[in-house]
Amino acid sequence: MPPSTLRFHHDGTMHFLEVHPEHLNIKVEAPPETTHGWVVTYLGGDEQQTPLHKEGPCWTGRLPRSNLHYRFRFLVQGKVWWYNQSGVSSTSPAFHTDFKHTEQAPPEWVHGRVFYQIFVDRFKNGNPALSVREGEYLYEGHPVKARRWEDSPTREHGAREFYGGDLEGIRQSVPYLKTLGVNALYLNPIFESPSSHKYDTQDYHRIDPHFGTNQDFARWMKDMHENDIRVVLDGVFNHTGDRHMWMNREQVYGFRGAHQGGDTRRHYTYHGPGPDDYLGWAGIKTLPKLDYQHPEVRSKMYGQRHSVVRYWLNPPYNVDGWRLDVSPMIGKNGTDEGNQEILSGIWQAARETRPDSFIFGEHVFDATRWLQGGVEDGSMNYHGFTHPTWGFLAGVEHRMQPAQVTAEDYAQRLTTSLSSLPHPHQLAQVNLLSSHDTVRFATLCPDPDLQKIGAALLLTFIGVPCIYYGDEIGLQGGEDPDCRKPMPWGSPAFQGDLHRWYRTLIQLRHQEQALQRGAFQVLHAQGDELVFERRLGPERIRVLLSRGEGFLSPLEGQWLDPVTSQLHRKQVRIPSKGVVILKSTCK
Repeated sequence: MPPSTLRFHHDGTMHFLEVHPEHLNIKVEAPPETTHGWVVTYLGGDEQQTPLHKEGPCWTGRLPRSNLHYRFRFLVQGKVWWYNQSGVSSTSPAFHTDFKHTEQAPPEWVHGRVFYQIFVDRFKNGNPALSVREGEYLYEGHPVKARRWEDSPTREHGAREFYGGDLEGIRQSVPYLKTLGVNALYLNPIFESPSSHKYDTQDYHRIDPHFGTNQDFARWMKDMHENDIRVVLDGVFNHTGDRHMWMNREQVYGFRGAHQGGDTRRHYTYHGPGPDDYLGWAGIKTLPKLDYQHPEVRSKMYGQRHSVVRYWLNPPYNVDGWRLDVSPMIGKNGTDEGNQEILSGIWQAARETRPDSFIFGEHVFDATRWLQGGVEDGSMNYHGFTHPTWGFLAGVEHRMQPAQVTAEDYAQRLTTSLSSLPHPHQLAQVNLLSSHDTVRFATLCPDPDLQKIGAALLLTFIGVPCIYYGDEIGLQGGEDPDCRKPMPWGSPAFQGDLHRWYRTLIQLRHQEQALQRGAFQVLHAQGDELVFERRLGPERIRVLLSRGEGFLSPLEGQWLDPVTSQLHRKQVRIPSKGVVILKSTCK
C-alpha cells in the first residue's frame, strides 16, 4: 500500500484541535483499515505515545496543554505508518515538520483581512500644499525634484524625486478601497525623512510633514477604524537615517550626535575613530545600523513606555501592528547577534501595549525560526509563496534567472514551507505577488490569463493576501524605482477584466470562512495542473487550475461554483490557462 493511497487528515483548526484550559482534544481522520493509533510527543526529550480511540471516521485522543509538537502513528493492515505535516511516511519523520500547538498565536482579526500595500508618495496627492517643492532642500548633496504624476521614476534622481502622495490622498481613496474589498493597509514608512522612500528615518516620533502632522494622523487613524480598515506601519528598526538626532551627520540638530563624537556614538557600530567610520546597512552611509548591544537603544526602540514601538500602538494613534523592515538583520555589534531575542522583545512590547497587535517581518528567505510563537506572527512570504509562484507562472526564480517549475515542484515548495509552521502562523503568513522591492508581477508575467491565475492563488492560498497598489489593474514596472510608479488614476484598466476578477475573488474571500481560516492540502499536481483544497471542518473550497491545456478533474459528490452559481457533479472541466473555484455542498 503506497503512502499516496492512504488518506489521513488532521489540522490546527477547532474541528480537529480543541483547546481546553488544561488539555487538548485531538482528532484525526484515518483509513477504515486502521486498527490502532497513537499520538506521539517528545516532551522532556523522551518519546511518549498516547493511545487514540476510534469514534466514527475519526480517532481521538487527549494531550496536556502546553507548547508542544506532535505526530501520529497508525497500524494499517499490520503495517506502521507515521503522519505529520509533511504527510504520510513508513519511517519516523523529522521533528520540525510535526503538528504544533503554541499559546503565542497571531491575533484573530488578521484572518478576515485582505491587505493593500501603499507606497505613500506614489499613491494619491490629496493635499498639494504639503508636496515637496522643486529644490526645497538638498538630499545627498543634490536638490530634490518635484515630479509630475504622469512621469515615470528615474534612476538618475532616485530617492530625491517626489510626486506628492500623502495621507489625505489615502483618506480620499477609502471609497475605492472599500469597493475593491480591501480592509487592511500596510504603509511603507511615514515618519520624517528626507527621501521619498523614507527608510532613512530622521524622527521616529513625527509623521513626515509632507504627509501630514501627528494630529492629522490621529484623525486619519480614527477614520480608518471607523471604516473597518486596520493599519500596519513599516518599522525601520535595523537602522536610522544619517539625519536622525542620534547620528546628526547633516547637523540638523544643534547638539552633538554620534557624528560629532557625542554619547549616542554607542548607539551605532563604529570600526574606527573617524566620524564616518560607522557601519551602514548594505554599506550605505545614509542608513547607519543601530547597535542593540546598547541597553539605551533597546529601551528607546521598544522597552520604555514612550518607545517607538509602543508610542504608535497607544492612543491617540492606535495603529494595529508593525511590519519589521529587514527583521533578520537586526542585532548587536553590527551583526544579527541576538536577533531573535530582540525581535521577541519587540513582539512582547507590542503585545503588552496592544494585545491584538500584528507583528510580521520582512524575510526574503526561510522564516521558520521566527514563526514558532513569541517572536513574529508572520512574515512577508517571499520564500513560501511569492518566489514559487513566480517560478510556476512566470518561469523565473527570485534572482530573475529562468526557472522550469512543474506543478509538482510548485506544490512541493508550498507544502514544504508550510510543514514547519504551526497552523495559526500558516494563517498569518503575508502573501504577495510583488512589492516595492520587486519587479511588478504584471511585468514578470505579461500573459493576462496567467495574471488572473496569480490573483486566484493570492486570494485562495493559506495566509493573509496583500495586494501591492496597482497590481489589481496590472500596473507594469521593472526593478526599483520603476516598480514605484504613481497610481494611474483614471486608467481604463480600472474597468478591465483583471480588476473585476480581483473584486470577485476578494468578495469570495470575505464570504468563505474556509478561505480565511481553513487548512491547506494539495490534491493533485502534475505538469501544468494543480488542484488544492482549503478545509474548515465540513466546509471545503477546492481550487483547480491549469497554466497550460485544459483538463477534466473528477469530483466526489456535488460542488457549486460560487462565481457562476453552476453546479458540478462527477467531474469539472478546467479551461486552458484557467481556474475554477468550487464549494462543496455536502456537510
